[in-house]
Order: sequence, then C-alpha cells, then structure tokens
Amino acid sequence: MSPRKIINTTLLFVIAFVIACGAAYAQPPRSTQDSKKKSKLSEYKSRSSNSSNELLEKASKEAEKNPEAALDKVEDALAESIAQENSFNEARSYLLLGDINSRIPEWKLAAQNYERAYTILKASYPESGEFKNALQGLAKANLETGNYQASLENYKEVLTLPLSEPERKNVQLALSEVQYRMGNYDESLKLAQAIPQTSSPKGIDPNFQSQQQNMIAKNYARKNDFEKTNKALDNSINSLRSAEAESSKPNDIAPLEETKEEVASSLREQGRFDDEIALRGRSIEYNLETKNLGAVSKDKVELSKTLEAKGDRSEALKELLEAAAIADTIGNPQEQANAYLSLAGLYEKNGQDNNALDAYRRYSEAVKKSGEQSTARMEERSKLIKKQSDIEELSNSLYIDRSEDNTQKAVIARQQIIIFSLVAIVMIVGVTSVFTYQSAQSSKRANQLLALKSLRSQMNPHFIFNALNSVNHFIAQQDERTANRFLSEFSQLMRLVLENSQEDFITLQKEQEILSLYMKLEHYRFRDKFNYEIVIDESINAESILVPPMLIQPYLENAVWHGLRYRDTIGFLKLAMERRNGSLVVTITDNGIGRKKSGELKTENQKKHRSTGLKNIKERLSILNTVYRTQYEVNVSDGPGGEGTVVEIKLPTHNSRA
Repeated sequence: MSPRKIINTTLLFVIAFVIACGAAYAQPPRSTQDSKKKSKLSEYKSRSSNSSNELLEKASKEAEKNPEAALDKVEDALAESIAQENSFNEARSYLLLGDINSRIPEWKLAAQNYERAYTILKASYPESGEFKNALQGLAKANLETGNYQASLENYKEVLTLPLSEPERKNVQLALSEVQYRMGNYDESLKLAQAIPQTSSPKGIDPNFQSQQQNMIAKNYARKNDFEKTNKALDNSINSLRSAEAESSKPNDIAPLEETKEEVASSLREQGRFDDEIALRGRSIEYNLETKNLGAVSKDKVELSKTLEAKGDRSEALKELLEAAAIADTIGNPQEQANAYLSLAGLYEKNGQDNNALDAYRRYSEAVKKSGEQSTARMEERSKLIKKQSDIEELSNSLYIDRSEDNTQKAVIARQQIIIFSLVAIVMIVGVTSVFTYQSAQSSKRANQLLALKSLRSQMNPHFIFNALNSVNHFIAQQDERTANRFLSEFSQLMRLVLENSQEDFITLQKEQEILSLYMKLEHYRFRDKFNYEIVIDESINAESILVPPMLIQPYLENAVWHGLRYRDTIGFLKLAMERRNGSLVVTITDNGIGRKKSGELKTENQKKHRSTGLKNIKERLSILNTVYRTQYEVNVSDGPGGEGTVVEIKLPTHNSRA
C-alpha cells in the first residue's frame, strides 16, 4: 500500500474515531477496556525514575560489542522516558540509537535519530554535553549521506559551543573533510593547515597529527603536488609510530590507508609508477610493523599491477605470490579473492595455463567464503534495522497512549476540547504510519537485494563448472590446440563474468560481449551439432541500456545442452535483440529436439537440476520487478510443429543511462 493510501485510510479512521468518541463520552466509562488500553503505559509509568538512567548506561557499554542487546535496553529506556515525560532521557535514547546506527553503519537512520535528539535538547537542554554530542553526530551523519551543506552548517554550529582545545581541533579537521568532499580542495587545505598546534607539548596527540597530515596529503594529491603529498604522508606515519610507542593500544590506521589509496590512484593515473612503488613500499613497511597483514596483502596486489604496467612481470608475480600467501595466513577471503584473481590473470598472460586454472579455483573458493561472510553481516544488519522499527512502533504507540491519558483527565471539564485533541492525536497516527511504512519498506528492500545477490552468486559456480567440463572434454580427446584456444577464450569470458557478477545491472554492450564469447565457446565443443547467429537491431544503443547480468545466458545454455546437442543433423541457434513498444526484446530460437522430447531423455537428476535453474531465474525476475518496479517477462514456447524452442525475454529500458 502506498503512503497516500495509508494517509487516506487514516483520515477515514479519524472521522469514524471522532464520531465514536462523541458517542462514547455520552455513555458511562468502560473501565475494563480503558484499563487494558493503558496497561502498558501504566507499567512504564510505575517504574523507578532512575530505571531509564540505568538502562541507558548499560546500553551505552554494550552498544559496540552487542548492539542487539543494547537496542533492547534502549527500547525500554525510551518507553519509560515517554511514559514518564522525561524529555532528557528521551533525547539520550535517540542519541544512543544514532550512535548504534553509526556503527552498523546505517547513516540515514543515524541522521533521523540524531535529529530527534538535537531538536529535544536544543529546546530544553542546550548547555548539556548531550546536545553537543547530538549536533556532532548529526553533522557526521549528514556528511556520510552526502548532505554536505547541512553538515557544514552543523559543524559551524558546534564551533559556537564551549569546546576543549582537542574538541575544537577535531571539529576544524571535520570542516576540512566536508570541504574536501565538496571538491573545494584549496579551502580544505587552508582549513587543515590553519589548525593551531597544541599549546602544551604534553598535550600533543600523535593520532590527531596523523589525521591532520592525511588531510593535507589528500589535498596536495588532488592538486598534483606529490612532493608535498609524500612529505605529509611520511609525517602521518611518523605520528602513528609515536602514538604506538606511547600507548599499548592499537591505533586506527584506516584514515591513513584511505589517504594512501587516493594518492596511489592519482600517481597511477599520471603514469608515475616509481613514485607509486615507493609509496606502497613505505606503506608495507609500516603495516608490517603494526602487524596489519590485510593491508600488506592489499598493497602487494596493487604493487604487482604497477610492476606489470612497467613491464616487470617476474617481480609482479613475486609480489602476488606473497600477497596470496599472506591472505591465506590470516584467512581473509576478501584479500584472498583479490590476490588469486590477479594471480590468475598474470599466469594466463605468462602462458602458465595450469597455474591459471588453479588460481581461478582458489579465487572461486575465496569469493564463496567472502559471500557467506557478507550474507551473515547483512542478516545481522537487517535484524538491527527491524529491531529499530519495533522501537519506532512502540514509541509511537506510547506517545498516543500518553496523549490520550492526559486528554481523558480534562474530559470532565471540556468535552469539546478533548474531541479536537483526539483528532490531532489520530493525525499523528497517520504521520507515524507513513514513517513506519517507509522503515519497513527499507528493511524489505534490503532483504530483497540480499536475496537477489544470493541468487546471482548461485549462477557463477554452475556456469564455471560447465565451462571447465568443456576444457576437460578437449583434454580427454587429446586435442591440445583446441583445449588451449578454448582455455584462452574461457579465461577472458570468466574474467568478464566475475567482474560483473557483483553488479545489479551492466550495460547491454558488456552483456553482448559475454554472450558472444559464450556462444563461441559452446560452438567449439558442439560444432558438429549446431551453427549460430547473433542479430542486433541497429537502432539499439548498447552502451546506454542497462540489463541484469547473466539473465540471458542460461536460456542459451538450455538451448544447446538440452535441445541442439541431441540432433542427428546440424541445428541452428539464433539470438536476436530488437526494440519493441519501448522495451528491449531478446529472442532465442533453436531447432533442437524440443522440450517434450528433451524431457523424456533426461535423467531424474537432470530434471531436478534444470527445474532448480529455471526457478532461480524466475525468482531473480520477481525480485527485480519488485525492487525496481519494472516488468521483466520471459515467455517460453515450442517451435513450429513442436520442433525446437522459442524463448522471448522482455527487458524494460526505462532504466537506461543517457
């Protein structure tokens, strides 16, 4: 149901509710119904006034390690605060919700909760430390959601508050970051350099100095002044070393890594390979010191790409082997995937086909593990978002109950005023219903996108398995030349498939490239079974149309493996793309043995496999249509006289790029 329909339904409910209230007030009070309605409100009202304080303190301690348990306590604290009309603890509850959102991270939800805390505290507690924290949290959330102008205004407002010297310097550095994200590099650099040194030598914070130098380095890199960039990065690393020497606690080097990658990217774009190699060498040295092996592996993968660009493949291979070994040691599937994919590509270029296949296999295993970890994180994140939706529902209910309770106290004196108040209360229901609906839709969309990613990931192992079977087929026939040629084409195809497998949509041009390579490879193996043709309407701009990846290929695979390969004579497979009534229509036509005869030839295992594959595609289309509000359609029919099969896929083009 759309928000408009919800509001209209709520308005009808308002009218009916007001009429019912008018009749109700003319009758004796219904004590049983009223007591049930207010039982929850009374329960929270009856609790100790210090209970919400204790709950918020416990939630604050658990927020980082156990956010789900922390949310349970925040829910109780917020409910008590609303029931007892304790606006300060109500604001503290929203502030803590914002902090939990920031850690997930879920910045839009964080911005909403910080905004609520900020509004309450500014009205009644502008001198409190909580008000300052809410404002800083709101500024950071606006920065991360791309609302730069609002973030700029928030940070400027923070500077008007009483701040310690370290707090003021951090806000000034944050302002520099906002200007940097807005593309105002001169202003950002000016702000970063203008931050004053600490007045007392004992108060120097090496971590802050590192962050300040990172900001200076990023801006100089954008201005192509790499001499000053390198100097700032060296200063940042030295500051982190000082911090490490002064404390046993590990430092957060994420800002340094982000800065290094931005600088390295700029150096590579300008062809300054030696400078990039030197930069990554310094980074590897420091990360080895701090035992940040994940960053070492990543640096070595990127270093190998630079060495390869210089033409030094032997050194590039050495760095990749070390990167893969480090990633295996720490058991990081993401870094394993990065290392083995690059390693496979380099082996392929060096003509080491067996090593390339082994590297691709290791890459596939790492991708699977990384996907499982990502799925677990998404599920945990969805649970937290759902929990916050429950908190929103409870708080809205208590707001209404509290308002109704206060209204009923005044009914004895002014019945008419109460009715008008009830109208306002129920209107709140309509507004909060929209917010609740939007929150539920966001959670539903996140779950649907997660399911879509899971279905896409299921396509790749099956596709790779069939292709490797083809390689094995040629090797078994001792057709080494064809096997090598097939392997080269297959490597190119697999690179395209793996590169695009994480995307919801790719350009039609990329999809055509994948399909052309796939058809070519299948024809290698079954050249005595079929010929094929690809026909593209000249009016189609393949670079401007986005399509879901690997949606068409399974139908081509079915045509070859379940129809054409069983023919006694050479068959024909045609792939055609044309515009029709504002949509892209893809037609796959074959003159194979047909669906009925193919079904009769299949084993029970084959029937089960095909059914699962088609169900996978059907579920993908259903989710795509739901999430993106499109009309993807697939129609499968028999060819003339029951010979062959015709598959027609209708792809909407309203999501095309200009």
